[in-house]
Amino acid sequence: MPQQQAPQALRFLRLCEVAHKTGMGKSTVLAWESLGRFPQAVRLSPTLRVWLESDIDKWMVEKHAKVAAGSHS
Repeated sequence: MPQQQAPQALRFLRLCEVAHKTGMGKSTVLAWESLGRFPQAVRLSPTLRVWLESDIDKWMVEKHAKVAAGSHS
C-alpha cells in the first residue's frame, strides 16, 4: 500500500513577511499582485490581507526556473 504524505501545514504571511521572504519591497509586492505577476492575497478583513506561504514558495520556485531558463518576465 502506498504511503500517504502528511499534509503540509498551511501558514498565512502578512505583507512584511512576504516582502522579507522574497527580498522585494512591500510596494513592489502590491504592484505586482495588482498586475497579476504575483500571487493574489487572501482578504481576511477589509484591512487585513495575507498570502498562503505555499503560494509564495511556489511562485519563487517558478520565478527562479524562468530566470534560470533565460526568461525574465
